[in-house]
Amino acid sequence: MQNSKSGFAVWVVAHPRLILVGVVALTIVFALGLALRGLRLNVSPMGFVENESQARTDYENTRAAFGNDLFLIIAVVSDDTFSPANLTKLRALHQQITALSGVAEIYSLINTPYARSTADGASLEKLLPENFPEAFNDAARIAEARQTATTDRLFVGNLVSADGKTAALNVLFKAELTSDQRYAIIEQIYRMTKQAGFAESYLAGDPFSQWRGVVAIKRDLGVFLPLTLLLITAVLWLLSGRSLMATALPLITVGIGLLWLLGLMAWVQVQFRLLGLMLPTLMLAIGCSYLIHVINQIGIEDEKSKAEGRSPEDRICRALSFITLPVVVSALTIIAGFLSLAFTKIPAVRETAVFAAIGAAFTMILSLSFVPAVLALMGDRLKPLHVGLSGRTAQWLEGMGRWATDHQKFLYVLTVIIALWSIAGIRRIEINIDYFHFFKENSETSIGVAEVQKRLAGVVTFDVVIEGKSAAALEDAQSLNRIIALQQYLESPIAQGGLGIDRTLSVADFVRHSHRAFNGNRAEFYSIPNDANVLSDLLTERDQLKAFFTRDGKTARILVRSNLAKSSQMAPALRAIEAKGKALFPDARVFATGTFVLLNRTSDAIAGEQVLSISLALVTIFVMLSLLFRSARVGFTALVPNLIPVMFFFGYMGWFHIPLNLTTSLVASVVLGLAVDNAVQFIVRFRRVQTHDGDLREAIIESMRLSGRPIIYANVALAATFAVFALSEFDPIGSFGLLSAVTIIGCLIEDLILLPSRLTSPIFRAK
Repeated sequence: MQNSKSGFAVWVVAHPRLILVGVVALTIVFALGLALRGLRLNVSPMGFVENESQARTDYENTRAAFGNDLFLIIAVVSDDTFSPANLTKLRALHQQITALSGVAEIYSLINTPYARSTADGASLEKLLPENFPEAFNDAARIAEARQTATTDRLFVGNLVSADGKTAALNVLFKAELTSDQRYAIIEQIYRMTKQAGFAESYLAGDPFSQWRGVVAIKRDLGVFLPLTLLLITAVLWLLSGRSLMATALPLITVGIGLLWLLGLMAWVQVQFRLLGLMLPTLMLAIGCSYLIHVINQIGIEDEKSKAEGRSPEDRICRALSFITLPVVVSALTIIAGFLSLAFTKIPAVRETAVFAAIGAAFTMILSLSFVPAVLALMGDRLKPLHVGLSGRTAQWLEGMGRWATDHQKFLYVLTVIIALWSIAGIRRIEINIDYFHFFKENSETSIGVAEVQKRLAGVVTFDVVIEGKSAAALEDAQSLNRIIALQQYLESPIAQGGLGIDRTLSVADFVRHSHRAFNGNRAEFYSIPNDANVLSDLLTERDQLKAFFTRDGKTARILVRSNLAKSSQMAPALRAIEAKGKALFPDARVFATGTFVLLNRTSDAIAGEQVLSISLALVTIFVMLSLLFRSARVGFTALVPNLIPVMFFFGYMGWFHIPLNLTTSLVASVVLGLAVDNAVQFIVRFRRVQTHDGDLREAIIESMRLSGRPIIYANVALAATFAVFALSEFDPIGSFGLLSAVTIIGCLIEDLILLPSRLTSPIFRAK
């Protein structure tokens, strides 16, 4: 076995004070970033949307023309919304929310306009009379309001339920508000709603999801970090033979690495998005993995020094000389896994991947410099570490090595069976993003979505835009009737050839509403007038129509309220809508847009980007391993065993109907880089142990004894850390954690069984 000392190791041991000064200085710089700038939380779904695309341009143009599409929906439930007592409560809540400085507009039964039929034609009034409180006791007027609100499509489902028991308040916030200001106002509205005195109340919509998302991120971090630190402490304590120094120093090291990463994010003002929730815990786990191997190697050198009487500095230098290469190679493979995701068009994924790679580099540098520098300064006060090179674990690992090398054929057949099963499952994978169900089913956010959809209308809103070629292109009766035909297609039951969407609203609904009012509220006049002059008069109130019809009459908007939360549902619906729109409006452009439409477009890109990211990770890791080991065969040997668990992961998702979404799509690339660490550590040890004329089988068994224990501890720590994500408030984060944990354990089993058997084959032998 080689005992030479590397120049890097000699330099580190010779300059510990310089290293510590550098680490302290950088830590101060990054800590200042956190203190002065802080981290900005952003859980907007727009972080998952491509920045530059035709779909994004359409969305921004639509918002400029018709205003914001992200409303906070408040649903209040009572035995009868139209009773004087409940109308009084609704009015009080409406006024409280209106008084908040950040609220731009609020729409409810209290202030909604209504074209009321009169003897002279019609007048634009409030649906509910304004002379409070006397008017709320006017039984005839309230009965009229009830009849109108629960039957007219302008109101039913949007402002009140058909049974009159649920009322809605739709709140739009000022565009200039910062995220923190908006969250503070939503929290006030939440408290006001809960104290308003209604039997039940629910909040839904993207603003509420964002606020609850920020609260959930803070809660999750408060759970993840302590649990992860506890797990890492336990692993280090056991691995180091219950050494306080060997437990505390790695914890301090990973803490410094995490501080550097968060400080860098603060200095460059990167927003902390939903996927960033995983970064702190992930960085602690990766740092722990590096440090386990460093501590284990120092312990091995301590065991040798009992007979040879070497100084602490010499032991540290020899340990660092041996372990630097595998740790660097492992870190580079992990970084390659993360950076394979950096080419995505999805901003949140790209930012998370880049900073995860930077964090992995930080912890690798600290593991190979800060830790040995501190130990070198301790000198003779450093007590030898006991890493268990004998005992039951070592015996079990030796036995595992013998069994693996004796059962090559069986293991190869088993591998082929698993691969075929996985390939069959991969063909069944479903791609699906469900932003409204990012939260767990029993969370207040998910319950609010379900209740609002059940009692009023769907909370997944989007727009269908009809864009004519010239001004006034859509101001004629034929165009408005075609808009109605498109709405009827959207709302018709699926069994009748429609899409079964809950509710739509357009300029045509306002025109029909006014036309009926001008004609004594007779049902036969609930239509688009054929008389061009009458229609022109009905379209003159452009301020009332501005959210649905541009002033030049060129563009119209249909507001769609649906329950199409899953991208697998929305994708075919959007194709059908645009096809129907093209058929109805051959001379106009018809397209769907909105936040959730953009998210659906993101899901379309996931499959292609998944193939690209995994391919990049595989090629990069293979090339890196081949160059560093100076052997393509070694690179292949290190990589192949870890492909089977990754294939199994995709096969498992397909067979058990787990959707490929924004988080589960990250698992393969992330875990592949982490898992190759096992093979790297084992192969480096094997190549050092093996002699040219030595017994190959015994070299494998000795490598299992020396490397097996830290490999097991490192992977158990990683798997346990990922499993902690199952406690997240966010369903996709929980799925990511559990799937990653299972895949890492699969990689561990592969590397303890399949890799040793493969090393005895002339094809894969890592010479």
